[in-house]
Amino acid sequence: MQILKILGYSHIIISVGAGTTAYFSALSLGLEGGARDAACLICAFTGLGYTVQRFIKTQFFPHSAPQDRIAFMNKYGRHLVVGWVAVLIAAVNIVEVEFSHSSNALLVALIILSMSYAVVPLREKPHLKLPLVASVFALATVIYPACLAGLEVSDMTPTIATVLLARLLYVAGITIPFDVRDLHIDSTKMKTIPQQIGEKRALHRAMIFVLVSSILWAGLVTMGGVDKVVGVSLCIHSCISVAFVSPLFVRRNRSEIYYSLVLDGLLSFPFVILPLCYQLFQQ
Repeated sequence: MQILKILGYSHIIISVGAGTTAYFSALSLGLEGGARDAACLICAFTGLGYTVQRFIKTQFFPHSAPQDRIAFMNKYGRHLVVGWVAVLIAAVNIVEVEFSHSSNALLVALIILSMSYAVVPLREKPHLKLPLVASVFALATVIYPACLAGLEVSDMTPTIATVLLARLLYVAGITIPFDVRDLHIDSTKMKTIPQQIGEKRALHRAMIFVLVSSILWAGLVTMGGVDKVVGVSLCIHSCISVAFVSPLFVRRNRSEIYYSLVLDGLLSFPFVILPLCYQLFQQ
């Protein structure tokens, strides 16, 4: 149990999930060359970003964090920040990517938005929490890898825009259960989806978001816009994820393990599905 809490609270699982999302986004768009390097960078940036956000949240806005997370960050928070800074420095020195003006500008914008989420805090502004989380995550795992691969903002195509939308909807869908979990600590002024329409209807909306993401991947595969095997893998991945954000599995009183391990872990599940799809298409 303690190991599972460490994996979740140290943000290892979500950082690996972000790296996986970036990797598969790049693969789907045919950007194999820089996919692994971009994934490593996104993984390190995500780990550090989440750790700094949670450290700020637990230290300066403890009313918006559960007690066990506050205790964990009080004990290990500073060590985690130092550890993730070391990981990021190592990643920057190991990877072989071109840091263009577009990638640097986007990175600065993402850092500002991420820090504003915790410091301002933008997360407590009405209606902003979900779109901010989903937008930053989608931009970081689709557009940033594309920029690292040499694409400029002017090179963005309808296919990339559709991949971005699919990622945004998927992340929004798996984030809504976290809003359900946080109903007892989120201020009513935040006007999250569960606060506005109720727990069950919010989870139904989450299911729709994830399902539409699956439909978009199916459309991209049909139109030949993305790599066929990768696209089918991500379509299946979204279909499977629908159940995990449904009222059947998500409840307000579920343990943190379900949220920090299972839901965050879903982001890395394409690594299980892709080999199976390759086997299927080779037969």
